[in-house]
Amino acid sequence: MNKHLVVWLTVAAGFIFSNAYAASGEQWEVTTKTEMPGMPAGMGDTTMTVCLVKGAEKDPRQMMQQDSDCKVTDMKTAGNKTTWKMRCDKNGEVMTGTGEVTHKSSSYQGVTKLSGKSDSQTINMTASFSGKRIGTACDSSAAPVATVKGMENMNDMMGMAKSQMASAMAEQCEVSNYQAAELISSRFFGDNAACPGKEKFACKVISKDVKRNTEVYVKLAKHDDTSDVAIAKTCGIDMAAATKAICAKVDGSNYEELADYCPSEAKAFEAQRSYSSTPRSADVITDNPVGNTIDNVQKLKSLKGMFGF
Repeated sequence: MNKHLVVWLTVAAGFIFSNAYAASGEQWEVTTKTEMPGMPAGMGDTTMTVCLVKGAEKDPRQMMQQDSDCKVTDMKTAGNKTTWKMRCDKNGEVMTGTGEVTHKSSSYQGVTKLSGKSDSQTINMTASFSGKRIGTACDSSAAPVATVKGMENMNDMMGMAKSQMASAMAEQCEVSNYQAAELISSRFFGDNAACPGKEKFACKVISKDVKRNTEVYVKLAKHDDTSDVAIAKTCGIDMAAATKAICAKVDGSNYEELADYCPSEAKAFEAQRSYSSTPRSADVITDNPVGNTIDNVQKLKSLKGMFGF
């Protein structure tokens, strides 16, 4: 496992991400002790000063909201104890686990357990963590100040990780990396698009292919039929004209797929296909000139036999 992943897992398990928006908060000192097979003793021990929005210490989702690689689900609170499930996906390396935290007015403590694989190696990690309110007012958008045994350059590494994440997101949002059908997605369209500002470029590619590519047409039609975001309208695509163009391409490879959008064309093709595949009887041979000639020859031979000529 690489060193950056160890850092990321340590941070994720300890819930020490600052909030993604600027708001007044309170400073907390957070201590995390991480245990993982193969990790040198004490290497995962961290102490951080982090600014949390008031009340965030009781909600794992708020404490992790800046890290899009980790998702908290099935969160339940009973009294002063909160439990949850979590899933983290870092560059295709998936970790799943559970966590719990018990909180008081000015402190909290808990444990997180994660398991998964990295470079084909099984990982089992346990992180115990605790926090105490320092009380100083602060800006919640500020980066945490950290010291990590064996990783004293933690802040620089976190900055590097953020830069790498930004670079990866930029690559994921590059329209030229996708086929037209793949662009018909909430990644590029809607108020909550993961790649805002790419709509115009995605529209250009989709508009070009929708009248000539059955897959693109069907995916767009189905998307707009089931979604609140009408991509065809957003892109100014004339779906009536697109339908006419696509229906002219109905053939044996797509007539079933296009049946809902080109019913008459699909029905006509299916009828023609059915007729062509129907076996024809032997009697049909006599209904054409060649068949009649054969029949007449047979009759002449029969007469010769009867009258002896």
